[in-house]
Amino acid sequence: MHPLRLRSPRGFTLVELLVVIGVIVILIALLLPAVQQAREGARRSMCKNNLKRIGLAMHNYHDMYDTFPPAYIPDSDGKPMHSWRVLLLPFLDGQLMHAQYDFDKPWDDPQNLAVTRNTPMNFRCPSATGQTNTTHYVLISGPGTCFEGAEGMPIRDIKDGTSQTILVVESHDTAVPWYEPRDLSIAELGSAGPTT
Repeated sequence: MHPLRLRSPRGFTLVELLVVIGVIVILIALLLPAVQQAREGARRSMCKNNLKRIGLAMHNYHDMYDTFPPAYIPDSDGKPMHSWRVLLLPFLDGQLMHAQYDFDKPWDDPQNLAVTRNTPMNFRCPSATGQTNTTHYVLISGPGTCFEGAEGMPIRDIKDGTSQTILVVESHDTAVPWYEPRDLSIAELGSAGPTT
């Protein structure tokens, strides 16, 4: 009788290992675009939800003050001093930031810049590129719009009705610091590229 020979387990050969790695790489290459497309779809959905939240905040502001927020609050010389976005903070879960913001100082005062250094979620589209303190949610402002400047407009003065009126747009060609009192004019809107 011959003693039993125990065979050592056979490992992968180099060729087999390379084939397995190649198959994994091909599978990843095939699945990656689908994963990226799903992620971008989720980001776009968040951007649309931000617009809805901003619109709801505008209406809640109107319920409280009987007018939509003005495009800006001016200083004594009529120069824009504070943005409508800062005015909406209490209606977008930003009560603490709103309470710390000093409306006696301009938007670019170091104290206000320290308060506004973090962009509220509702003013930042996840699909947006550029600096993280910018927003792509802007008003259409100027004569003939709902936001002519330092005066808010009540719903009753909107002649076309709210369902036919644009309040806020998302324009990735227009990135401004979210707290800066700057928006789009009608002329700029035409040259700003696609909006949602």
